[in-house]
Amino acid sequence: MSRKQNSVDMTLAAGFGVAGLKRFPPIGSVFNTLKEKSKLAINTSMTSGVGLIEQLSKLIDSQDTAYAVENSKPKVKRKALTVRSALRQISVEGQPLRVKQACELIRSTQHDRVPSVALARRRTDADGHMSLVLDLDAEQIEGSTYAWAVMACRKLENIRDETRKLRHMQRMQFLPPLNNVKRGKMRKLDAYEQAVVDNELAELDARWTADARSQNLQEKIIREMLALARGIDKRVRVNLEAFGSRLYGLSTSASDFDLAMTIRVPQRNAEVWFMRFVRHFVVRLQRTPGFQRVVWLQHARVPIVKFVYRTRHGEHECDVSFNHGLGMAKSRLIGAYMRCDPRVRPVLMVLKEWAITRAISNPNAMNSFGVMMMGLTYLVQERVVPPLQLLATNAMDKRGWEKLAALQQSREQISALYMSEQSEPIKCVQSGESLPDWRVEGKSAYFLTNTNGWQSPNKQTVPELLFNLFRFYGSEFEPEKCAVSLRLGSARIARANLHELQVLMPEMVLGRPQMWREKLRLLAVEDPFEPQVNCARFAQGEWVEGMLWEMRRAAAVLRSGANDGRVLSALFVPPSPAIYCDASVWAAVYGRLFPTVQQSLNEHVFDPEKDMTPETIIPIEELEAAQVQSSN
Repeated sequence: MSRKQNSVDMTLAAGFGVAGLKRFPPIGSVFNTLKEKSKLAINTSMTSGVGLIEQLSKLIDSQDTAYAVENSKPKVKRKALTVRSALRQISVEGQPLRVKQACELIRSTQHDRVPSVALARRRTDADGHMSLVLDLDAEQIEGSTYAWAVMACRKLENIRDETRKLRHMQRMQFLPPLNNVKRGKMRKLDAYEQAVVDNELAELDARWTADARSQNLQEKIIREMLALARGIDKRVRVNLEAFGSRLYGLSTSASDFDLAMTIRVPQRNAEVWFMRFVRHFVVRLQRTPGFQRVVWLQHARVPIVKFVYRTRHGEHECDVSFNHGLGMAKSRLIGAYMRCDPRVRPVLMVLKEWAITRAISNPNAMNSFGVMMMGLTYLVQERVVPPLQLLATNAMDKRGWEKLAALQQSREQISALYMSEQSEPIKCVQSGESLPDWRVEGKSAYFLTNTNGWQSPNKQTVPELLFNLFRFYGSEFEPEKCAVSLRLGSARIARANLHELQVLMPEMVLGRPQMWREKLRLLAVEDPFEPQVNCARFAQGEWVEGMLWEMRRAAAVLRSGANDGRVLSALFVPPSPAIYCDASVWAAVYGRLFPTVQQSLNEHVFDPEKDMTPETIIPIEELEAAQVQSSN
């Protein structure tokens, strides 16, 4: 069949759409989205201006054959298209469509065999230049931050009628900065609200406690793996145990199994022995029924084997690290803090649930361990628990806290502390006596394990601690100036005083947006045993700004008290696409970044004083309350 017979004339309509918007979109996406929106006609929604239409026309004309998605069942079929030289635009009042919505909408209004939708999306090259790219996989682009839907249909009136039914979103809208939580206080809960909180915490505790079946399965996996490992070479001593959340008891029944294998090989040619042993172990795992998809990541920072353990109840993700003594020590440190005071577990539990349900925990930014370091540091800062790495006793009086405060503010004392761990024992901040010199992988890994009898001078309830934690990090914490240090028990440590922490000072990079993605690290969270490691070393500036805004939102939610018989549960409402509809809504939230970008580019697409009005601020509480009601 000839191309002429296969091809059809089509009319294009270009509209701003969203495809898989990132949780905290890149600053460039925010800027470009606002810039493009500012070009749109005030009373139109599905048009993007003559400039975009011309780009699309040239783009499709440059292809030998342009394609569009045709109605399909399991597979997407494409049909050749030719484009009229005279292109039309559609003026409607509906919202710009997501790619899948566009496909579904046009298919539902299609009354002939005209192919229905193609897609052109924005692409940014290494130099930051934007261009349009014809996307032949229109329904497979969920990773894009935003997209331009290109609709092709003879029945334009049908599209117009359908899109009128959708919510208008072309006008500018922004998330509220929520800066007012800094001045607010959480009122005391009444008896009913406290009972609600107690019930919610009990439900969370049940969810974050692995059941007997999960614990038995863990023991079974450990037994089978030990039998495999110990059968390789009798001269090698092997031990295997759980670590991470499974060790300190804050995991669900569905959580991954994180295991740590300790391997002791003969001293001579120890490295060769070790690699040979692990290689044999991996081969045995691959040949053993039940162990599937075994992968050895031998070049990772900590060598690890990932696999899936299959039972009749399903598949279970497992990770095994080798000779990871520091990982075990960190898990035991968290466990020691949880035993210190009964409020620690529920605070960390709520933090972990919040970070997961709000899509904040991210291995490509900062995982739940970093979030828990922030939580524990705040609890030491507020004297809920003592600084276990600096104590030889479980009692700490006013004089001890004063000495700790002096240490936190002194560059010389901090430097002396970190240097002394290399040459002489660290001194207890309470008694002045030398602390035991525990070494794990060459690092000082001491912490007080006997916390029985600790009496906290802080008498706040769990909801009060959570509110003040969220308010502190969201409104008072200055990430560009201060670092979070559990070892020193404060999130107010001057970054410059932690000379071992390997992270650039933000002021060296903030004025140069072209360096942000590679070098800007707004958040510094010191690892408790590896002072050179920043737990937030992968976190981009946008992720940090977004997380701190999420903490302000959490404080605002807690301040409002009980809502429909719930207090804490409102923290865990999943982020809705109806609210975080496109990148531009974050302009007011990225307060440390957006003004610098505008100044650097000498283009002003957002003015908080002019653009932030009651009509343009997204009503977060109202929309999330409606979201909860609809889900119930």
